[in-house]
Amino acid sequence: MTTTHRHIGIEKYGAAHTLKLRERPVPAPGAGEVAIDVEFSGVNFADVQMRLGFYPDAPKRPFVPGYEVSGTVAAVGAGVSPDIRVGDRVAAGTYFGGYASRVVIPAEQVLKMPAKLGLDVAAALPVNFFTAHVALFEMARVRPGDRVLIECATGGVGVLAMQMARHAGAEVTGLTTTASKKAFIKAYGATAYTRDEFRADPKLTGYDMILNASGGAEINWQRARLGITGRMVCIGVNSGVKDGRRNLPRMALAALRTPRISVLKLFDQNTGIYALNALHVLRDPAWIARLTRAFDDFASLGLAPHIGRVFAASDIAKAHAFLETKQATGKVLIAWN
Repeated sequence: MTTTHRHIGIEKYGAAHTLKLRERPVPAPGAGEVAIDVEFSGVNFADVQMRLGFYPDAPKRPFVPGYEVSGTVAAVGAGVSPDIRVGDRVAAGTYFGGYASRVVIPAEQVLKMPAKLGLDVAAALPVNFFTAHVALFEMARVRPGDRVLIECATGGVGVLAMQMARHAGAEVTGLTTTASKKAFIKAYGATAYTRDEFRADPKLTGYDMILNASGGAEINWQRARLGITGRMVCIGVNSGVKDGRRNLPRMALAALRTPRISVLKLFDQNTGIYALNALHVLRDPAWIARLTRAFDDFASLGLAPHIGRVFAASDIAKAHAFLETKQATGKVLIAWN
């Protein structure tokens, strides 16, 4: 019987090589909890920001990052619904702690997966699906005929957001920083531009919804492309990170360039702006239940997360470097077996 499991911790802030693979005793589930033997853990840009010390919600060091996993139920605690059994194939959202070969979490955070869905795809779903769903359908209320701009089109959230918006009947445009990735965006039925091409063409305007992940100075010029009653949803401040280095002046500059929105000016523009922290949404039991019901419709939507690359857990530094230097398309995962 296994008595230890592996986890990856942030013990000090810095470059990707500061991530440490350690062992510790196997945790047992308490009442209302489920233990999962993890097959794959999702790697998100928020994890990079945690590692650099730029993520305000992160626990005190040392801590284990990671927001999502997939695997097999290893044990269940007292009071857990009989719908969740040992041996079930599941995905789960984790409030930190997901970079581990065994996790113990509340049962309500566990999502049973259909047999035909691979566990790699399952690990790519919780953060990306919930973020895209809340941004598009709870905040921006995307409808048929809307014109939607996805700034982060080649990332994990962006890939699902493009598909979800098109399924809703919207006309979708995707941006990328790299011209070579335009074909990737077009393959999802979206119009593709590099960010520089889009910014240089003032005729590209009148959007009903913009999904922004860069934050900082990017917000204002993109917001100017909204049409009347257009909505922007901001999901990050990726512009504060470049090449995986801990650069305090760059992060401070991104924060200073983030606009302070005037309600009086919004009256003149007839537009709206939202900011989304999916972690805070998923701390609310009512919202967990609401989004779990939305997730039940996943198969009917015909969504297909794109797995950009899978790294061994021992290569976590390479996984972070691959993501933060913008080599990735779709989802980056680490595999424990």
